[in-house]
Amino acid sequence: MKEPVKLLDENLEFNSAAFEFLNDSNSNYLVVGVLGTQGVGKSLVLNLIAQNISINDLHAQILNYTSESESTYESHNLTQIVSQIEELSFADAPEQKTSDKNAFKFKMEDIECIERGVHCTKGIDMYVTNDRVILLDCQALWSPSLIEETSTNPVTARSANIVTVDCLQIASYLMAVCHVLIAVQDWFADYNFIRYIQTAEMLKPSLSASNSANTNQEGSEYNNTIESHPHLLLLHNRCQLEDYTPDAVYTMQDLYRNAFQKSNLQLNSGMYMYSDSNKNGLNIDNICKGYNVNSCGSPLNLFLLPEFYSDIDNRDIYRGHPPFDELAKRLRWMVLGVNRHQITTVPNLSEKGWFQFCSKAWETIRKCPFFIEYERFLP
Repeated sequence: MKEPVKLLDENLEFNSAAFEFLNDSNSNYLVVGVLGTQGVGKSLVLNLIAQNISINDLHAQILNYTSESESTYESHNLTQIVSQIEELSFADAPEQKTSDKNAFKFKMEDIECIERGVHCTKGIDMYVTNDRVILLDCQALWSPSLIEETSTNPVTARSANIVTVDCLQIASYLMAVCHVLIAVQDWFADYNFIRYIQTAEMLKPSLSASNSANTNQEGSEYNNTIESHPHLLLLHNRCQLEDYTPDAVYTMQDLYRNAFQKSNLQLNSGMYMYSDSNKNGLNIDNICKGYNVNSCGSPLNLFLLPEFYSDIDNRDIYRGHPPFDELAKRLRWMVLGVNRHQITTVPNLSEKGWFQFCSKAWETIRKCPFFIEYERFLP
């Protein structure tokens, strides 16, 4: 694939055209979805995971992605002159820009989107890497621009409620079809976002009926087993220096441990920032050497990405964390190495079989009465 395709289009209709990009003979694949509010860096996280080859100065390319968009936006009236100069004098410049942009498969927010307050993604975008990792980028939760775009009449509370329920359905859908669900925040902690994840899990209907059509007579007993639940990775983006202190990490993990103590989402999947030496006796490849069970408590699926600036290469400034490029590699290594449990009750389901399950699961969720009843109680 050269670019993502729609799994759910702008009208939240299932797109069957994405079927052609999947393999019918491969059952060793990984499905990773991302969830978060507008502008927290969902597409950035998926772009980091989608890298098939090592990229030098990854943080610099991300900064260039924004700065190029910014210069284009500020020099709006000089676009034609700049393009003529590039064609006459700098023949290799467009090729360099194209290669930089091609390094990132999912469109990220540039300065123009930030200033206009608009969203980049509508519905769910799907991209399949060469390693057969299926990445799903969903629309932002509670986005004002989504509410304004969806409502044809003047925006009312009813318009906001419709978008809220749509996003709840998308969140429940990602919980049903993903191995890993990454919940992205850009500060600690958004209690409404935590409640949103809990609500989406509560409203998610049982999808065992969606699998029954694909099972044979021998698998009928297997079909009665409990449904699997995705690994939940709590990712904080744009972290500051104080967020990397052991006390802050302990507080974050303690809050999430209490918030999800009754949840079926898997929070102990090995996607840790440090090892639990009390369980396995090993303390290998710590992301920060100062983290341990005694200072930060028992680890859970939590990862911190720092905010980086133009002077991020300045080694004389104390950052409190390893370089961004090393953290990005660690994040990709953890996500790709997670246990790939069975999403459905059908053993050894192929990629195209997973796609058919996605179609039936979305149909079940859209018709589920739980979401309709939930909307009735919204203010």
